[in-house]
Amino acid sequence: MSKRHLKVTGDLGKVIFMEFDLRNTASLEESVRHSDVVYNLIGRDYPTKNFDLEDVHVEGAERIAEAVAKYDVDRFIHVSSHNANKNSPSEFFRTKARGEEVVRNIFPETTIVRPAPVFGYEDRLLHVLAGATNLFTSNHLQQRLWPVHAIDIGTALSRMLEDDNTASETYELYGPTNYSMAEIAELVDKEIYKRRRHINIPKPILKPTAKLLNQLIWWETTSADEIEREFIDQVIDPKAKTFKDLDIEPAELKSYTFHYLQSYRSSSYYDLPPATEREKREEKKFLHVIDDQ
Repeated sequence: MSKRHLKVTGDLGKVIFMEFDLRNTASLEESVRHSDVVYNLIGRDYPTKNFDLEDVHVEGAERIAEAVAKYDVDRFIHVSSHNANKNSPSEFFRTKARGEEVVRNIFPETTIVRPAPVFGYEDRLLHVLAGATNLFTSNHLQQRLWPVHAIDIGTALSRMLEDDNTASETYELYGPTNYSMAEIAELVDKEIYKRRRHINIPKPILKPTAKLLNQLIWWETTSADEIEREFIDQVIDPKAKTFKDLDIEPAELKSYTFHYLQSYRSSSYYDLPPATEREKREEKKFLHVIDDQ
């Protein structure tokens, strides 16, 4: 029922849900055997009592690739992550890199996609920074990244579907501007007319605390590995292809903060224009004052 709303995105019979289990090979094979193209978008930001990161990013990806190879599916597009690296201090990035290696060994024509941190509806970037519960950080929000619009990622994945030349290629998909998390937080605060607090706690204290919470609490919370990732800046692979190779111009984060964050404003400020528009108006006022002088 939680996915039922997705059925309205296609005509009758166009969107069909199939139940599967990542550890059940038969269910995976049933899900892919009539496909022309398979996208693997399965991933976890944090481990749970049922699935750790190795289970999802490596073993799960391996089973899906084996099913794709068994039924000779024409195309397999595997969505990985930026900073995928087998030598990374982050387990998330290490398992993502091993997953890439596994699927390429099984299905050499696999297209690998490494998106940067994504912003958009229900993202884990702007909405996290805008939320009142995002209190604790461990690196003074100094992590640097190239945030990318979810719509641009979707457009890229769609073009890969139609272009066989993207088979066997690796794509790094990232936005046009490099930001620190502190700079993004400042943009968010301007847009929502609120000042969100971010309390810095040293990694030797916050990381084990996050690990314990992740084991004890059943609902989504932060994990030790997410704390570790705060200290890892996004690195671009110079050998990978980019949006440019797909003839896509990626969107700028500043252009969409109003679009995704307006709901966080109080009623007093809800109908005011976007922060970027206000800044332009203020700049014009300042220029007029200079001219008058």
